[in-house]
Amino acid sequence: MNPKVLLRKVARRANKYANIVSEYIPGNRKYIPIGVKSLFANDNYLDDGSIEFLQLRPPYVSTLKLDQQFISDCSDFSKPEISMPIPGDYIATLKNGRVYSYDPANTAIITMNNYLVEELSFQWELESEALVEGRKNKVFKMRGIVKPKKFKGTVFSLLGGGGAKYYYYHWMIDSLGKLGLLKQSGRFDKVDYFLVPSYSAKYHKETLSHFGISEDKIINEDSIRHIQADYLMVSSFTQVNFHHPKWVCDFLHNSFTLPRGEKKRETLIYIPRGDAAVNRKVLNEAELIEVLKDYGFDIRFLSEMTVPDEAEFFNSAKLVLGVQGSGFTNLVFCEPGTIVVEFFPDKYVRHIDYDICDKMGLEYHYILCPSDGEAFDTVEGQKINVIADIPAIKAKLDTLLNQTRA
Repeated sequence: MNPKVLLRKVARRANKYANIVSEYIPGNRKYIPIGVKSLFANDNYLDDGSIEFLQLRPPYVSTLKLDQQFISDCSDFSKPEISMPIPGDYIATLKNGRVYSYDPANTAIITMNNYLVEELSFQWELESEALVEGRKNKVFKMRGIVKPKKFKGTVFSLLGGGGAKYYYYHWMIDSLGKLGLLKQSGRFDKVDYFLVPSYSAKYHKETLSHFGISEDKIINEDSIRHIQADYLMVSSFTQVNFHHPKWVCDFLHNSFTLPRGEKKRETLIYIPRGDAAVNRKVLNEAELIEVLKDYGFDIRFLSEMTVPDEAEFFNSAKLVLGVQGSGFTNLVFCEPGTIVVEFFPDKYVRHIDYDICDKMGLEYHYILCPSDGEAFDTVEGQKINVIADIPAIKAKLDTLLNQTRA
């Protein structure tokens, strides 16, 4: 084994054990926050001068544009919140700021005066499947805490909540989307390090490299839970409750696609699930694929493609078909007018891709198909397999493709 690789593995393991020990043995309690403060004017307003606040967009109300029948068909445990206030887009720079990540569901952003910042921290309650207030962050329950590793210069956080560590959708929208805010601020070139939720998947490395971020600028949350920077830059969240700001979709589209010019969009894409580990298998996918071949569908496993190649692939699409899954994140690369047909297991229906289609000007259709189980929350819903309703899919394709030929 390469000695450098071996040393990295040893360091990661040592750091992991140090974190575990610190959680159960009292020590370094001076690093545990003494309270919660807010970026915005209220009783807990943070006014100690330790944060520079840059507003990029003012607060607004986000409203989803979804068909009423679709809303009715959404699973009871994942009904969309049609309208919600968004606090705008901003970047906060904390002098001597700290980040402590207890687990994927709890990230504490802490000021030099030892206050957790409400709007920048992340705490997800599994029972209610909702974000909760900062005082419920697990950092406050720690008996001890590992000392922060200090970084000179400026660190920009790409942490985007627990999902960004494991899922392509959350990585693209919640983490990479933050680079859009950083670029809009004009401060991209001033960043010395980027704190990422993970650096293990191929798409992590491909996308960061695409933006010119090399490995020597990466701080991996998987290896270092607690950091302190001379200047810690943290942005607002780029989606809340699966409301996708149009600028996030446009940023990803413009970052990875090239102008099509006179090139036609003729590709019929089917997103197969045969390479999925366990979730949302299409139980009769082989039969479905045989039918789709007669239409001329281009069928590729996205896991075998680079992200820039996926962007070009989807940008060439006339129609995209598939069962709900992270592959539909690539709809941000499609051109306006692209037809999208999404089929769902009837026990697990969500609005995520419908909203992306609306923001990108795509023509959205959906089909409900039989499920192989029941679900009472999104965790269980993601495990359900689906039996593609091939006659319904074929009828929908015939109608849509005949319309495009007319």
